[in-house]
Amino acid sequence: MQGGKDGLLRLIDIARMQVVQTLPDPGSTLMFTAPAVRGRDVYIATDGGTAAYRLTGSGTPRLLKLWANDSAGTSPVLAGGLLYIYDPTGGGINVYRPASPDPVTTLPAKPGHWQSPIAIGGCVLVGEGSANDHETSGTLSLYCLA
Repeated sequence: MQGGKDGLLRLIDIARMQVVQTLPDPGSTLMFTAPAVRGRDVYIATDGGTAAYRLTGSGTPRLLKLWANDSAGTSPVLAGGLLYIYDPTGGGINVYRPASPDPVTTLPAKPGHWQSPIAIGGCVLVGEGSANDHETSGTLSLYCLA
């Protein structure tokens, strides 16, 4: 699967090297992010929305939309059975159960410019602010399981 600046997702059959399905990105906006994949499930976020898809089909593969919402996000991260998506516009890290479009919680963080969460060792972190501001210092929000 490949997203593009034209607001479209393309499912590509690598064996045949051809596009087998084209559908709109979540929110039908430019896609600058990378998807997260778990098994046959694919999670995508853009500045216009977040969505989950499942790869189906035994012959020609297809993406079936499982859920979608209008929450902006950067590249999703799967860790510890949860999906973490940073909202660069409103701030915060939205935490989802992968099967639901409704966040379990939102971890506080200021708005920024397209940084993505990092998950490691039971912790999730994200940098705040925008590199485009050319600041020489910044804030790193870190959340760990107790």
